[in-house]
Amino acid sequence: MNREQAVGIIKQIFERCSRIEGKSIKLMPPKLNNKLSNTCQIHIQTRDDHILDACLTDIAKENGLDIKRKDDLTVIYKKYSNFPDQSF
Repeated sequence: MNREQAVGIIKQIFERCSRIEGKSIKLMPPKLNNKLSNTCQIHIQTRDDHILDACLTDIAKENGLDIKRKDDLTVIYKKYSNFPDQSF
């Protein structure tokens, strides 16, 4: 996703996910060597908050994006179109 779309997703998260308050949220720039995507990514520290996870999953799906979780980090991203699913 491009920067403009990522900012729009972050706005949706703040409008719809009340449990985002107090969580760390970062807009990460594109990296060509990233295993998940070479476009912007949104990184959120969710700390095992299942309600917030469900809200983020809904927003990602509605916007045609993918979501990965590892420990207390949730990443929203646009998957490579011809890349197999890989963990980060």
